[in-house]
Amino acid sequence: MPIRLRIILNISIIAMWFTSLTSISLFADEKKKQTNGSQKVLVTVNGHAITQADLDFAYLSRGISGGTRSAKKQVLESLVDQRLIQDFLAQQKITVPPKQLDESVLKVQKLIRKKGDNPEQVLTKMGFTPEKLRTAIALPLSWNIYAKREITPAKIQEYFDQHRAELDGTRVEASHILLKLPPNAKPETIQQAKQKLSDVREQILAEKITFAEAAAQHSEAPSKNDGGKLVTSAYRGKMPLALTQQVFALKEGDVSVPFQSPFGVHIVTLNKKHPGQFSLEDVRGEIFQLLSRALWNKTIQKLRSSAKIEWNANSPE
Repeated sequence: MPIRLRIILNISIIAMWFTSLTSISLFADEKKKQTNGSQKVLVTVNGHAITQADLDFAYLSRGISGGTRSAKKQVLESLVDQRLIQDFLAQQKITVPPKQLDESVLKVQKLIRKKGDNPEQVLTKMGFTPEKLRTAIALPLSWNIYAKREITPAKIQEYFDQHRAELDGTRVEASHILLKLPPNAKPETIQQAKQKLSDVREQILAEKITFAEAAAQHSEAPSKNDGGKLVTSAYRGKMPLALTQQVFALKEGDVSVPFQSPFGVHIVTLNKKHPGQFSLEDVRGEIFQLLSRALWNKTIQKLRSSAKIEWNANSPE
C-alpha cells in the first residue's frame, strides 16, 4: 500500500513545518490546470490566485476527501501563509543550493523504495510532477536557510538560559487541588471555583492548614487522599502540560494562584525540583526548531498586516 505523502517527506526540516505538504499545490503551473472547475479562484494573495485545484491538491496531500467549511478555511489559510512566505523568501533572495535540493529529492525516492513502492508511480498517484516535488521540498529548506541566518548562537544561548529547567531534563514533584467544572461552565461558576481555591490558598499560606489536608478536604481529583500528588515529571513528560507550565514557574514550597485547565480549576504547589543533566549542545536543535517556529509565526503576522488578501464570495471567510 503506497505510503502517505506526509510520511514520504518526513525528512527533518520538511516535517518540522508541514505535517502535510499542502504547500505543493501553490506552485503548480497555471497552464497545466484543467478547466473543469479547477481554475475557480478561491482567494487571491497579493495578486497570486489560489484556486480550487490548489485546494483539491492540498486535500490530496493530507489524504482526505473533503471537510467542513471550517476545515476548508483552515487549509486555505495555510495556503495563504505559504504563499506569503514563498514571496518573502524570494524577496530575501533565499535559494536552496541545487545539490542540496537534488539530495533531498533522492531521499524522498529512497524512502519510497524502502517501502517497496515505485517512486514515480506513488508520486504520480498523489498528483506530484517532478517540478511540484522539488518546489514542495524547496520551500521549507529555503525557510531553514533564512532561519539559520536570523537565529544566532547568542539567541539560542539566551533562550536556553531563560528556559533551562524546561529543556535540561529537570523533573518536578508537585501536588494539586482540583475543582471540576460542568461542561460549558458559565463565567460566574468558574469565578466561584477560583474564589474558593483562592481562599484555600490563603489558609495554606497562613499555615492554618497544610496543602495535603486541604487536598483531602476540597480536591475532586483521584489524588485527594494522597496529598494531591501528581506524577513526577519533566516539562514535557507524564504530567499534563497545562499543569507543568504552572509548576515550573514556582519555587519549592510556593503555591500557585488558581488557574483553569481543561480539567477544571486548580492550585498547585512545587514540592521538589530535581535538576536535569542536559547541556545546551544536547538541546540546541530543539531550541532552533522552537525559535524557527516562533520566527515563522512572527513573519506571517507581519506579512499579513500589509498583504492584500481577497476572498471569493463562495470562499469560507
